[in-house]
Amino acid sequence: MKIRCKSLLFFLAALLMIVGCAHNKTMDGFNAAEWLEIGRLASIDNSPDKALFAFNKAIELDPKVAEAYVNRGHVYYYLGNYNQAIEDYNKSIELNRQDTEIYINRGRAYYYIDKYNQAIADFNKVIESNPNQAEARFSRGDAYAKLGNFNQAIADFNKVIEFNPKDEHAYMNRANAYSQLGNFNQAIADYNKAIELNPNFALAYLSRGIAYSAHGDNNQAASDWVIAARFGLKEAQDLLKKRGIVW
Repeated sequence: MKIRCKSLLFFLAALLMIVGCAHNKTMDGFNAAEWLEIGRLASIDNSPDKALFAFNKAIELDPKVAEAYVNRGHVYYYLGNYNQAIEDYNKSIELNRQDTEIYINRGRAYYYIDKYNQAIADFNKVIESNPNQAEARFSRGDAYAKLGNFNQAIADFNKVIEFNPKDEHAYMNRANAYSQLGNFNQAIADYNKAIELNPNFALAYLSRGIAYSAHGDNNQAASDWVIAARFGLKEAQDLLKKRGIVW
């Protein structure tokens, strides 16, 4: 019991240190630092509306708190409001909060609004400072693929696999790039590896089937599409129906 009480006191003391002394109070009785903490807790609690309200309050009280813009940007990103997220990340960078997470998230936000060159520029910043940053490599590979630069995409996925040989998504995406280049043998080898790492990877079965079909192996293609369909992948189910294959 004594141990629990001491732990509780330590937690309360730490929380008080985080929120600090109350100054620049709002009518609600909280200052910018406290609203920032309330927003963080709301984000953890998966309450985006409450989080946005709190971060807005923090920014209203202190427009120069970079962390408030970062966190609000994350909420907008989570909600799919990528343009607003980018605006907040820009403001945070302007206020000299220039860490890896911001550039990766802003790059992904650019990716989702089809601004692939801007996305690549952000991922480049991260990779320049840390060549072993796997997330930035992976995301840059996706952006290169969207631009049709499949060889550069493959180079990035190669590095991701070098960092983590058990990343089934890196094999999957590299396989897609190989397929786009017409290198179906290499694509199938990568789909095989992705499925080996994750036997329930429905999309990998669908994609491998497409590669087999392009390679002229229609029986193996149909077999893969049936597996993907039985996993519940609608694209595979629709493809089988279109071809009159019962699954």
